[in-house]
Amino acid sequence: MTPAPRKGSALILALVTIVVLSAMVVSFMYQIQLEGELATHYRFRMKARSLSQAGAEYGKFMLVKSLRPGAEPEEEYGEEFFIQLQNLNRGLAIHGLTRELNDGTFTLGIQPESGRRNLNRLTREDWEALLSSTGVPEEMHPALIDCFLDFTDGNDLTRLNGAESDDPFYVERGYEVKNAPIESLDELMLIKGFTRAILYGGTLHEFWDRPDVRVSGIAPLLTVYGDGRVNVNTASRSVLMTLPGIREEQVDRLLEGRLGIDGIAGTELDGFRTPQEAVAYAGLPADAAEWFTTSERRYVRVTSIGEAAGVRAGLWVIYEQRGQDLLTVFHREEELP
Repeated sequence: MTPAPRKGSALILALVTIVVLSAMVVSFMYQIQLEGELATHYRFRMKARSLSQAGAEYGKFMLVKSLRPGAEPEEEYGEEFFIQLQNLNRGLAIHGLTRELNDGTFTLGIQPESGRRNLNRLTREDWEALLSSTGVPEEMHPALIDCFLDFTDGNDLTRLNGAESDDPFYVERGYEVKNAPIESLDELMLIKGFTRAILYGGTLHEFWDRPDVRVSGIAPLLTVYGDGRVNVNTASRSVLMTLPGIREEQVDRLLEGRLGIDGIAGTELDGFRTPQEAVAYAGLPADAAEWFTTSERRYVRVTSIGEAAGVRAGLWVIYEQRGQDLLTVFHREEELP
């Protein structure tokens, strides 16, 4: 009578073994599938990155060629390319230029940095307009402005609402104020009060304890390059609205006028020829021409997005152009959603 339990135990053991082996096989197959998907994604990610780099090189090619665009379109490039070179030569921007390459695409943008405000050249009045335009409450302006000025000026005198190196904010974090101009926008987050939301948008829960307030972020409106004049032919509506005293209807006039008499973007008729022409068209005071430039392109931002099989990679570079030489002064790569 004893063999029966042994047979039952053997059967149970066999079943358990089959279940374990089945689970191992399923797990192994899943792992193979997952590794395959990861390898495929990695391959497309690298391809998208290569495409974004190719786009940046194409942008460099356009910038160099735009120095002498010629009087007539070249047969191998066509009229559209010729117009783009002419516009770049006059300090205008290129947006959304897409090219297919190696089973993927890159989308290219080229814009003079003068289309943004140079934060190292902003006056207190400029800062007020900038912060207001992004939704920062007015009662926060004095502290932000004074802290920025204390961080970047060349002395240790503390402004009424500012903070120098002996402020607990800097003491606790173990660094001192710079007492020199800002060299990259990310440096702003070292300054007391300048949170990630202030720069890039979001709610003011950090530091300010104002979770009810959402701001749009000042970083997209700023640069650290250029002489401080704003390129009226490329600046966005948001940038133009940061100019002290300018009215919305005057900004509308500038945006309308720079499209040329045909009212179509991307043609040879685009752009004001001089700041004085822009000011007169918009109904601004004559001395407002000092705010603007129409053709300054010493510093140029090239943005390239490569895409392969739905995977996207971004690259943006800021070049200082010295004749045909392009010196990279900023470079960043990002994987995009």
